[in-house]
Amino acid sequence: MPSTKTLSTNNRRLNDLGGGTVGGLIARRAAGHPDKSAIVTPTGSMTYGELDLTASRVAAGLTGLGLEVGDSVAILMRNRIEWIAAWAGAARCGFVCVPVNTAYKGTFLLHALQLTSARVIITEPAFLPALEEVTAELAHPVHVVCINSSEPATAPMENDSSVPRVIGWSDLEKQADADYSAPELNPHDVAMIALTSGTTGRSKGVVCPHQMLTVAARENVEAMETQSWDRLYTCLPLFHGAALLNITLHGIYAGAAVVIGDRFSASRLWTDVKANGITMFNALGSVLPMLLAQPPRADDRNNPVRKVFAAPAPPEVLMPFEDRFDLHIVEGYGLSEIKNVTYNPLTGRKIGSIGKPTRTTELQIQSENGEPLAPGAVGEIVYRPRTSGVMYTHYLADPEATIASMRDLWWRTGDLGYADDDGFYYFVDRKKDALRRRGENISSYEVESVLLSFPGITEAAAVGTPSELGEDEVLAVIGTDNPDNLNLDALYEHCDQRLPHFMVPRYFRVLADLPRTPTGKIRKAELRSGGVTDLTWDSHAAGRKPTRVI
Repeated sequence: MPSTKTLSTNNRRLNDLGGGTVGGLIARRAAGHPDKSAIVTPTGSMTYGELDLTASRVAAGLTGLGLEVGDSVAILMRNRIEWIAAWAGAARCGFVCVPVNTAYKGTFLLHALQLTSARVIITEPAFLPALEEVTAELAHPVHVVCINSSEPATAPMENDSSVPRVIGWSDLEKQADADYSAPELNPHDVAMIALTSGTTGRSKGVVCPHQMLTVAARENVEAMETQSWDRLYTCLPLFHGAALLNITLHGIYAGAAVVIGDRFSASRLWTDVKANGITMFNALGSVLPMLLAQPPRADDRNNPVRKVFAAPAPPEVLMPFEDRFDLHIVEGYGLSEIKNVTYNPLTGRKIGSIGKPTRTTELQIQSENGEPLAPGAVGEIVYRPRTSGVMYTHYLADPEATIASMRDLWWRTGDLGYADDDGFYYFVDRKKDALRRRGENISSYEVESVLLSFPGITEAAAVGTPSELGEDEVLAVIGTDNPDNLNLDALYEHCDQRLPHFMVPRYFRVLADLPRTPTGKIRKAELRSGGVTDLTWDSHAAGRKPTRVI
């Protein structure tokens, strides 16, 4: 392994290569190390030289279909090598990549394609039925490119002449002009439209320039001190920025190898990690609690991983996870519109914090009136960039939402937090999820963190529900791998010992699966509307005396 001096030199070299376009970054990596492993997936792998060549071939093929710079290319596929090829090819020739959630169908899928005016949809056979239901309703012409399709290249999706014909992945290259030359792109050109979760309405299209993506990759490298000999892993879906930017483009920026799993499996993750020599992976939501809930093994600490990027990673999860698996967790904070904007430093971190702003980031905590608040005071986290091109440009076809997100030249995150005297930031809650009980403000995030620290709990949501006193009570909705063995009395005691009395949930409900948006976020509005049911456990029920009066 390289010396510390060599690592420092490598980091300076990587920083000097930052910025630019996604296609340009891939080309630079290929020029420097064409035979080095770049991408490994269950369906194939590519070196940096092969990735660069494939990007050019896909770009030429898409251009041969009649697309022009700025046209949108939707990708509706599971994690596989063609996903990366399609994304790299679109980026190479100035087309706009639209990653589409594989759970989308019906109106969700129609809205995604209609909003982004996707001219080409690159997909696989499993999703053709969902596309058949919506493509005839599109107001613009569209090509469908299907990988591994058994249908002939001219076969229609159905007999309706208004529905586009399907061409196979191998046929895409036949569309290419042999003299094709990729256009020269500007780092401020649009690279991607990210679709938001749609928790408060229809998904918005977040318009992201190339420079936003490449700077996000550079700041990942800087925060994690990633080296070219690292092997990065993700099993999160590529349509999500956590997999596409925080691991895949991050690894490409570092000139490292990126291993992409087909899906998350708590029982299989460590096997995959060890088999591939993984040194770094990422985790979102309930991934860390689900891994902790697995039965301990004698070789848990015998793994090659040295760092994990996780959001969130509350202390109740972070510390036992690090101790059990002998690694270092870096927590950070970001949103689709502004990329990751904080990281907890590798040296001198504060556990429980989301870290300090990156060098392109300025943050502030503001009151409801937009006034800056002193350290320790809770308010809305607001953001603005220190340089151009590192945040989204606008919400597609939604100027009202774009304007509403800004106030006094600050972008409003909709999240509550605070900063300390040392410049570390702390996440408290989403503004819309914050609870108030007995005159006290409650962070659902903090309640959920304590719930997730109880053995066997894999996911949790804390929401308000009306009580007989006219105020909200706290309802904890939880998921577990083994509901028959879950002791709710013990879970209540666990919360009662760790939370202020006004934050302890009164009600507990166990669900096999918590309702989620197509991008995996828990639908808290649905849980709130469901309220207390016959299957809800009440800590105040007759015969059950809480440890403290709430």
